[in-house]
Amino acid sequence: MSAAGTSKQHQLRRHPAQRTTESARPTQEMVDERAEYKAFIRRMHDNGSASALLHTSITMLYLVLGGFAILTWNAGLWPLTILIWAVQGNVGHSKLIAFHESSHGTLNPRYRVNELQGIFVGIVAHVPLSVYRYVHGQHHAHICGEGDVELWPFVNPETPRWARRLAAFCEIVFGYVYTPFHFLHGVIVGKNIPPAQMRRIYLEYALYFVSWTALLAVTAYMGWWKELVIAVIVPGVISGWLQSIRKFTEHMGMLDCTVLGGTRTVVDNGWIGWMFSESMLHIDYHGTHHRYAKMPYYNLPEATPVVYERAGGNLPLFPTYWS
Repeated sequence: MSAAGTSKQHQLRRHPAQRTTESARPTQEMVDERAEYKAFIRRMHDNGSASALLHTSITMLYLVLGGFAILTWNAGLWPLTILIWAVQGNVGHSKLIAFHESSHGTLNPRYRVNELQGIFVGIVAHVPLSVYRYVHGQHHAHICGEGDVELWPFVNPETPRWARRLAAFCEIVFGYVYTPFHFLHGVIVGKNIPPAQMRRIYLEYALYFVSWTALLAVTAYMGWWKELVIAVIVPGVISGWLQSIRKFTEHMGMLDCTVLGGTRTVVDNGWIGWMFSESMLHIDYHGTHHRYAKMPYYNLPEATPVVYERAGGNLPLFPTYWS
């Protein structure tokens, strides 16, 4: 066979593959659509609209409610105290979500302010910011996998069912005490923690112990144990309940372990749903948060429809947390 004939057969054999490659090339419309989507996502990552007073306002409200709880209890108006606890517990839950935002660096656009705010809440919540940042970072990196130490022991298939049920019970009912040890466990079993991050974890634990030792010393000296329980411990327990219940609804019983399929996103268009979403810094748009962890919370509602439409497939958006 001649060289010309061989060359012709070779071209004929390649021709179908060439046609497939050409058909797979993106059209100009597809290119423009991708560029538009990327520009939209970049705009959604702009953190210039973060409120500098949000964290301080929530803190002041929490302290004021604690003061009113003490006053009403001492006046014998304990039913009113219970109502105040319910509100203060929800405000405390908002602070825990603000703490979560601080771990992502999105609570405040100024780095030092963001870190100081997160460290403060971490001391009150018994979980140092750097500890939460590491464990929660593993949750984002290994969502629903065995490396997801935040969802341990539920992601470990070797854990007996009774042990998982016991862990769920303890985290929901005794979250105020259980959660700090749970996050400490995440650091202890953690792998390849950078030395600089480990040093900061040690420093923040030291700051935590010094702060609480000083607080308890003043409380003991002044005899303020009852006030500490009324203004700090009880609302802290309620906030822990809300935090744990929300955590389980966000990831348990989902379709798969992908970023969007393994995460519950709630879009409640009613005014009550809007109110709760605002109070929770839109953490209910959880799939979008997992898809873009550095996106500021106040942009999540606008970004969610676009992100889910772009993802395609049959990914559900839940109308309520109970659905």
